[in-house]
Amino acid sequence: MINSVLNGLQLYRSKWFSDLVDENMLSNALMTRPHEVSTVLSYIFGTYESSVLDFLTSGLGKTLTVENRQYEWSVMIDHDKAIEIYQAEWAGATIAPGDDKQPGIGQSPIQLYLKEKWFGPGAIIAFDDREFQARVAGQPFQDGDYFVYTVYVADGQAESYIPVDLLLAGSKVSREGSAYEEYSDESDIVNYNTPFKLRNHLTTMRLSYDITGSAYSSKMVIEMKDPKSGKSSYLWSDYQEWLAIRQWYQTIDRFLVYSKYNSSADGTTDLKGTNGRPVYIGAGLLQQISPSNRQYYTRLTADLLEDYLFNLSYNILAKGERKFVALTGEMGMKEFDRVLKEKASGYQLVDTKFVSGSGQELTLGGQFTTYKMLNGIELTLKHFPLYDNVVYNRKLHPISGKPLESYRMTFIDFGSRDGEANVQKVVRKDREMSMWHVAGSVAPGTGHAKSSSTLRANSKDGYTVNFLTEQGIMIKDPTTSGELIMDIE
Repeated sequence: MINSVLNGLQLYRSKWFSDLVDENMLSNALMTRPHEVSTVLSYIFGTYESSVLDFLTSGLGKTLTVENRQYEWSVMIDHDKAIEIYQAEWAGATIAPGDDKQPGIGQSPIQLYLKEKWFGPGAIIAFDDREFQARVAGQPFQDGDYFVYTVYVADGQAESYIPVDLLLAGSKVSREGSAYEEYSDESDIVNYNTPFKLRNHLTTMRLSYDITGSAYSSKMVIEMKDPKSGKSSYLWSDYQEWLAIRQWYQTIDRFLVYSKYNSSADGTTDLKGTNGRPVYIGAGLLQQISPSNRQYYTRLTADLLEDYLFNLSYNILAKGERKFVALTGEMGMKEFDRVLKEKASGYQLVDTKFVSGSGQELTLGGQFTTYKMLNGIELTLKHFPLYDNVVYNRKLHPISGKPLESYRMTFIDFGSRDGEANVQKVVRKDREMSMWHVAGSVAPGTGHAKSSSTLRANSKDGYTVNFLTEQGIMIKDPTTSGELIMDIE
């Protein structure tokens, strides 16, 4: 529990509060002390580290700056494909299931009704069983929504034919090649496809905090120590600034992963803010992963990992590009380590990184974080603390009691295509990180106003600090990313 006693050294429970901080609140929260008190407790904050996601994007220079809220990018798929047969005719009759026929025998023509004009004269096409091939004769003619091709069995043997089941509706044909006679005047055609577009929005995020003039100068009973600089402070204003920045970056990290796209196909949204203007929310990292690349598991095994990554990269990534990074929590790391140690138990290990001792006293130690598989597939796990947070991940594993999210493995292709990173942080020009204050009687850095000539924005006895960013994240090619998700139901 978040508000439970940590151990016997804890003097009192934490108190939670938000929004405007005044001196009375600080006193009630046991965060101030009389001037004469000399005994203090030292409270050292955990260092806030930029998230793994931030490191793998902007930390490596993979940031795209745009000038509009909405941004689009194109993804190109393969140029060739198999074309579905709507119907086939032979000897003046439509071929149907169960027919006792031999379509194409004796070099007789077969008519194929296809959904696209995809082949030219002389093209050699293969059926679902590619042992059976046919040659396209002449140009197709259009009949309603379909293109009718005349084809002949390609092997040229009088006794050859195409089996009925390969000509039924729903079967497919694909290009195998082309073949022509001497002095021919025909040729196959080039196929084109246009890239499909993906669209996302930048999300405008904000945070602010207020402090009164009295609280600005108040001393705390707790000493705040910056772990990086070693500088100590008892001032509430210093503590509040540090805490606000920490929460600000944590919120951004979390939202870039979990945010859900909220616009319709035309790019508009019905979600309105207080002033009546639309509130746009961009798709986070997880929503951009194709649902077809998500798989649920109850117990992780080496075979499951290998099969999943093989299917994820099959016919998409070349063998030299099949290097995956999986973001996962501590329980995912533990499961991964268990799987590899179980698999390694059947092998004689010689890697001195994991094996120590000699003779019959060999010891397997350390934690496996990289797994090299067949077909050039390599998987490296990266700890993703966001998945371990018990405050935000409240669905727990029934046995371990740890968050189910901690078992999630998110496989992301952090590589590059044509010199461009596949995963990029996207920010609005000049609005990646804005921070300002509205001063009243006091201002951060300059303190209390001492002269009537001091210009301030309002008469409030205190000041307000504002944070604003407009950013999002982009997976350029979502087909090579996926997830393994723990399922307990």
